[in-house]
Amino acid sequence: MSREGREYYEEGVRLETSGDVSGAFDAFRRSAKANPRIAAPYVGLARILTQNRQRKDAISCLERAVSCEPANASVRAILGQTLAEDGQLDAARTVFEAVLDETPFAPAALLGLGAVYEDLGDRAAAADAYRQLLLGHPGNAEGLGGLLAVAEGDALYVTMREARAQLEKADDQDAALIGYALGKALARAGDTDGAFDAWSAANDARRRETGPFDRNAFDRRLDRLCEIFSSRFIEARRRGGEQSDRPVFVVGLPRSGTTLTEQILSAHPEVYGAGELDLLADLATGLPDRFGRADPPWPDAAAEMTQGHVGGVGSDYLGRIAQLAPETASRVIDKQPLNFWNLGLVAVALPNARIIHCRRDIRDCGLSIYSENFTPDQRWATDLSDIAHYWRGYRRLMQHWREVSSLQILDVDYENVVADLEGQSRRLLDFAGLPWDNCVLDFHQTNRAVQTPSRWQVRQPLYQSSSGRWRSYEDRLGPLAEAAKDA
Repeated sequence: MSREGREYYEEGVRLETSGDVSGAFDAFRRSAKANPRIAAPYVGLARILTQNRQRKDAISCLERAVSCEPANASVRAILGQTLAEDGQLDAARTVFEAVLDETPFAPAALLGLGAVYEDLGDRAAAADAYRQLLLGHPGNAEGLGGLLAVAEGDALYVTMREARAQLEKADDQDAALIGYALGKALARAGDTDGAFDAWSAANDARRRETGPFDRNAFDRRLDRLCEIFSSRFIEARRRGGEQSDRPVFVVGLPRSGTTLTEQILSAHPEVYGAGELDLLADLATGLPDRFGRADPPWPDAAAEMTQGHVGGVGSDYLGRIAQLAPETASRVIDKQPLNFWNLGLVAVALPNARIIHCRRDIRDCGLSIYSENFTPDQRWATDLSDIAHYWRGYRRLMQHWREVSSLQILDVDYENVVADLEGQSRRLLDFAGLPWDNCVLDFHQTNRAVQTPSRWQVRQPLYQSSSGRWRSYEDRLGPLAEAAKDA
């Protein structure tokens, strides 16, 4: 890399780290122009484009990076991962397999290949990929976690023994990765006490790694949203929004049945399931750009929105989902559960959108959250008391949206879906303005990739045992039991 190109690249890394995304993008672009045959600047550009949900452009940058350095297995694995995130699973698999032909134990490629097979519902092929990783890299935490999730029979017990041995020498990051997966494996084996102990240890390790949840900051954020998005504020701006009824937002706490709801709806021929889009959050946090400056941050920026800004947000959202969905889809499902934070923006920018609000007994939902390996920034998910606090705040915010907006909101209780799939499916389709189609009852036979922690559950028929799971852990769920009384 030339001196000029290196300086621009280093500037890009520095600006990206400091949060100046546009400055970093420009620096990486200048670096690439100065050194068009070096992969690193294109990888930097792709990283920023991916964060901005511009995956098609990111893939183009990564393909250019691969053409610059075709022997660079790391760059090719990043391309495979980005293809997988874009839903191009066959293309991703081809990339990973090509890397492995040359470097049989490349960790990133094996992890990516295992995840692709999980997304496709091929448990045996995923297990083979994770075993290959552990063969080349014994004790690898991500490989162990992956294999614990998909191994069956005697192989599962062998993997659990290996995981316990590895936990004795793991740092906090690896202890969390292994512990969450070990807990789930123990639960599948019927050892509920052992499972809960593993999850508790994993959450303790994650909190040591990331720090505690800031309840005060959480409460202030709620208060500010409720203050800004009053009924008067929304009514003064909603006429400037886009009037399309194509978007359907599925919201709720994680593990509340959002994936199940999306799968039921997406089995309908007129529906496209877009998965968990970060688009709405990106439009919210990027609102200051519409003002031509870097501040104020969201949600304070919302107070300055005009009808023109509102229309721009709605138009941008519709344009993005139009790129994702076929023209034949009259409804597009965005099942990012945490979009409940952004329903004020929906109320003004997309006032005719439909909101499906997934609810579940907080004891079942909270237990499932506690057992899940969420991203480290979800600090509230590592403590039962924090989960209960978050649940109360989320309920308060959902009630606020009902009171101040004219949004169409349908409550769907997970327990009711399990007990009466057809009846609740009819409710969902009626609410979405769609004709009945029996195919929605066979949602579990989908060939669609499922890229959430619920990937295995939604490929199975519904069973009554999926409700009331908390009873096996009842004496360990004190804060969630208290929260359930509020419900």
